[in-house]
Amino acid sequence: MNTNNKKPWIILALCCGLAASSIGVSINSSGVFYTPVSESLHMMRGTFSMHMTIFSLVTAITSLFVPRLMEKFSYKMILTVSVFTAVVSTGLMALGTSAIVFYILGAIRGMSTAMFSIVPLTLVINGWFEKKHGLATSIVFGFSGLAGSICSPILSSCIETFGWQMGYIIKAIILLCLCLPAVLYPFHVDARDDGYLPYGYEEKKENDVSVEIPTFHFITVAFISFFVFGLMCSCITSVTQHLPGFAESIGYSSVVGASLLSAGMVGNIVSKLVIGTLSDHFGSIKATIVMIIANTLGIVMLMMGKSELLLLVGAFLFGSCYSIGAVALPLLTKHFFGSNNYAKAFPSISFASNLGAAISLSMVGYIYDFFGSYMYAFMIALIMIALAVLLLAITSTFTKQH
Repeated sequence: MNTNNKKPWIILALCCGLAASSIGVSINSSGVFYTPVSESLHMMRGTFSMHMTIFSLVTAITSLFVPRLMEKFSYKMILTVSVFTAVVSTGLMALGTSAIVFYILGAIRGMSTAMFSIVPLTLVINGWFEKKHGLATSIVFGFSGLAGSICSPILSSCIETFGWQMGYIIKAIILLCLCLPAVLYPFHVDARDDGYLPYGYEEKKENDVSVEIPTFHFITVAFISFFVFGLMCSCITSVTQHLPGFAESIGYSSVVGASLLSAGMVGNIVSKLVIGTLSDHFGSIKATIVMIIANTLGIVMLMMGKSELLLLVGAFLFGSCYSIGAVALPLLTKHFFGSNNYAKAFPSISFASNLGAAISLSMVGYIYDFFGSYMYAFMIALIMIALAVLLLAITSTFTKQH
């Protein structure tokens, strides 16, 4: 086996591009379209944002089958077809004139994007990294926030200058540019299939905190509580995409709204890098709790924000919620259920995460439509955070009993 340590980092860079496109551009920059498209086509915001609910729901369902597809077919073939489909369907959003068109394209985008999103990316990371696995996960999904923070103001400016139709065309081009290196570069999911050993394979990790459980069952208190934990945490992330609308609802311009979304994405990046470092030193549970505290502070600041600066700081802290869904959930899954059960357990946890996002993306929009304020969405988010902390404690308690 080749012990060259360069190839794993090349694969990591490719995964960064895929994460940036599948999450950063496809999801995290979608909020800048909500207000201009809904107003242009005379739809309620909740009605239009429903296409992202469908996107997330289809992604959630598709993610359950991704590991099986990766076993039966070459991942390179899966990746090529899915990227092409995602790019084309995103570009076709520019032709949308009714809700049903956006819903159909949202479903197609959700199915294709699932093939190069969290589940396959974490499997690739697992296959190429034995050591510094937490750091690798943090770096990859940190790029999803970076892409969101950069693309949101760019797309917002394009929408204001050229219209939302051109915004979707540009979004499709960005997706293609980010995915193309991974499509063209030859690699397999498992390093051994390329004649390499995973990074750090020969070095045993002395501080491995994973809890190896001989048998795994879905119908257990530990798994069910962790499943709901993932769902709750992902519900909270959907609020971020409505920050542009929130800013306008309290009297700020669309540029300030896009800035809040960008601040949330910067918080997304920083928190993902921080949680990886904290997890390596203090364990994944304590690292997750730190991010939950930051997220709570962010919500409080947004609710109390009377100045643009306070809103930006609140949005930045609120962005920490992304680190839980993208980094904490994979690390906690490995911690609670063991690395041997990861491929079996994580697709279902990812399903819960996407399902929560699917439910809340349109729910937040409808809350504004019916109540004329986003404050109720923030209050519900605080309740969900409290429930998430309780569920995390239950999961930890019952896994320790094994």
